[in-house]
Amino acid sequence: MSRLTPADYRHLFKVEAAQLSQTSVDDLVLEVPHLEGWTVQSVVGHTGWVFRYADLALRADPDNPPSRASVPEPPPGPEVVEWATLGAAELAKTLDQVDLDETHPTWTGPQPAMWWLRRISHEVSMHRWDADSAVMSPTPIDARQAVDGIDEVLEVFAPHRLQFTTLAGTGESVHLHATDVDDGEWVVHYQADHILWEHAHEKCDVAARGTASDLLLLLWGRIPPSRLEVFGDSSLLERWQAASAF
Repeated sequence: MSRLTPADYRHLFKVEAAQLSQTSVDDLVLEVPHLEGWTVQSVVGHTGWVFRYADLALRADPDNPPSRASVPEPPPGPEVVEWATLGAAELAKTLDQVDLDETHPTWTGPQPAMWWLRRISHEVSMHRWDADSAVMSPTPIDARQAVDGIDEVLEVFAPHRLQFTTLAGTGESVHLHATDVDDGEWVVHYQADHILWEHAHEKCDVAARGTASDLLLLLWGRIPPSRLEVFGDSSLLERWQAASAF
């Protein structure tokens, strides 16, 4: 269940998309340090592609998802920034107008449009951070958004995208503790083919403490465990990152 309101998601999407649109064309050739083989051009192009796919999904019947082939590939040159910006503007219009209770296709099956509003808000914030990290010390992801983003990783991505053979869970436990919010604690138990998780505080095999933004970046493989305060078996965090190449 999402922690933010539709107005929150719309606002954060527009703020982060606007920041991504400020990407300098001179920076497009820069490599993104934590995404092997990706440049800023790759990040901007991918995000613009996702904008267009989400827009099509929000216009589609729930049992007829748009094909990936129906979305044009990003332009290969400097015009990619304008291309992504236009995609964000069109998607913003759709997100402002769509009935959030109406069902549409997603890669988890038919879901209310609210699923896409939440997903796209987190998508653009993470990729804005990616693009910034190639150029400067990136601005952290909004703390409230990061808390909800951690929930989304555990609720949505883990069941559908986590590589459980790599995670090799046998009941190991992880405690995540966000130090900059009041409601930011999670306990995760690794199982053979799923995870169990809850908002709780308890002693675990490993604990990671840091800002909500850094905890989210850890789960997405953007920063190593060493960037946080870690107590216990840090290899469990490394196993998560190896299994979560989302």
